[in-house]
Amino acid sequence: MEIKKIRCSLCKSLNNGFVLNHYNLKLCRECFPNFFRKRIQETIEKFKMFTKNDIILVAVSGGKDSMSILKALKDLQYNIRALHIDAGIEKVSEKSKQIVQEFCEKEHIPLKIIKLQEEIDLSLKELSKISKKPICAVCGMLRRYILNKEALGQTIVTGHTLNDEVSFILKNMIFWNDELLSRIYPVLYEKEGLSKKVKPLCLITEQETRLFCEITSVKYFDEACPYRSEIYELFKKIVYEINYNFPGSIIGFYKGYLKRVKKFYSETAKETFLKKCKNCGYMTVSDLCSICRLKEKVLQYKHG
Repeated sequence: MEIKKIRCSLCKSLNNGFVLNHYNLKLCRECFPNFFRKRIQETIEKFKMFTKNDIILVAVSGGKDSMSILKALKDLQYNIRALHIDAGIEKVSEKSKQIVQEFCEKEHIPLKIIKLQEEIDLSLKELSKISKKPICAVCGMLRRYILNKEALGQTIVTGHTLNDEVSFILKNMIFWNDELLSRIYPVLYEKEGLSKKVKPLCLITEQETRLFCEITSVKYFDEACPYRSEIYELFKKIVYEINYNFPGSIIGFYKGYLKRVKKFYSETAKETFLKKCKNCGYMTVSDLCSICRLKEKVLQYKHG
């Protein structure tokens, strides 16, 4: 975002700052961090995500989005823990892990690091081949499984931004995936065996998370994952272009979707019945969860 001389909309000073067209605001560098934290606090309260008495588990990848929410929640004095999942992706995982470790040590945030290979002792490439699924899909499936196991009733915070949410909505609208569309909301409430998941950044753009990290000197990992989903990245680019050319359009779209989603799916959406996996106890729709099914395929693979 371009730095220019502006009259700050908050403190009224003439200073170096930024023009946030999607809010129709001009903010100086000194005022922006507080504005960012206030937006997060308002989102937490609006959707009743959690309180200062709750234990919050923040899923931290090391990227700008998860690092910005971790820093903001720390500044807002919430009771947070951090969980970093090491995917074992060459130099990418080592660099991101180091960033998370150094930040949590500096900010005195309890951190737990788990390796994906502790769950299934094969690389993501091998698991992708065995499962016949894209590497990104296998990684996401394992991350969700580990995150739910580690949460143990704590509220899970993820770094999904407004850009992520709108990209996900558009992608699933194109393919009319009604099951996923019906579940898009800032809060996914706790079910038996599944912890509550919340997205405090759902009304904040990626542009803002990057700016917050840079102004507050929060180091973040800024390299793209070599296995990222090309389809999802395409929709992210589309959403960025829409918001660039029509400032404020994506936040208006997202808020409009939230108002309509329950109406869209109130009659057609059915509550998915979950039961415990007979092997690990993880909540699933079938006798075996997706991870245990994958483990069975791994055993078959290892034994030829």
